[in-house]
Amino acid sequence: MTNTTSRSLHCGEHMEIRVLVATAYSMFSISGTLANVLVIYLVCSFKKLKTTSNAFIVNGCVSDLLVCAFWMPQEAILVSTGRVEHPTYRAFMEGVFFLWMTVSLLSHSLIALNRFVLITKLPTVYHTVYQKRNTEWMIAMVWVLPLAFLLPWLFGQRPHEISLHCQQLRLFVFLGQEIPMASSYTAILSAVTILSQTAILFHCYFRIFRKVQVSLKRVSVLNFQVVHNLPCSCPRKDKRLGLYVLIVCCVFSLTTEPFAWSVLYGLFQPLPRGLETSSWLLLCLLFVLNPFIYTWKNEEFRRSFRAVVGGELWKSAAVSVDPVVQTISQNDP
Repeated sequence: MTNTTSRSLHCGEHMEIRVLVATAYSMFSISGTLANVLVIYLVCSFKKLKTTSNAFIVNGCVSDLLVCAFWMPQEAILVSTGRVEHPTYRAFMEGVFFLWMTVSLLSHSLIALNRFVLITKLPTVYHTVYQKRNTEWMIAMVWVLPLAFLLPWLFGQRPHEISLHCQQLRLFVFLGQEIPMASSYTAILSAVTILSQTAILFHCYFRIFRKVQVSLKRVSVLNFQVVHNLPCSCPRKDKRLGLYVLIVCCVFSLTTEPFAWSVLYGLFQPLPRGLETSSWLLLCLLFVLNPFIYTWKNEEFRRSFRAVVGGELWKSAAVSVDPVVQTISQNDP
């Protein structure tokens, strides 16, 4: 009787946190699903958006969409109802989330590396590296590598290692009194992945900014393409580029770094529940913000979005020449 009472108290003492997380999951799920679907739809619908850089953005949006549309809703239901999951299902969902999260993080690196080669290297180098076959292999490896690391962990699970007495928040990577020790594997992989992606992002964008500052060629902040024949003095564009790079780096760092360092510290010492939950929700917020940080300053995405909102895309089906493409071509310098 004492054990049952103490267990019930322990399960209910974090009710406010569970309500907060369930609400956050619901909001993230709706907004993230709409944003990621919109980006994928625009790229698939407009020829001018079908570029190598946007292919990497779409790859990240696909993984983010899976998290927002499939993982977050069921987590919101489980957290709000307090229903205890089957151990096998819990392990499976932990692995699925780790796969989608890692693909999303690796997509950030592919985008940064693509822009780095595009801006700092010769056009011949860029076209050689980012041929269609090479691009397809890069995207495929982003999915294969996390799966290769994940399968041994999944097959090594045993039910008694992941059994829980009551429903807990799915903070997989934190080790606590009732969090399974098997999660330390995904904890270490998650932290290493985040820290390595942060280093790649900062290196690529710092080199891009340095290149723009010292080169006669300036970079358009709207579409991250090399612009020729611009005047040597272009401080306003430099400032806009610097602000854009700073925003991308800050959003990625603020949403991932607290989580990574909390994970590493939590492997050795217990963390306050509020700190764990805050860093976890910041990481989940990244899946919602990804479509915005890569498209909000892209003029082609803006034109395509205005075309969809204005109904021009639907009108184009009734004519032989697409007026949207024609309008974009006429407005391009």
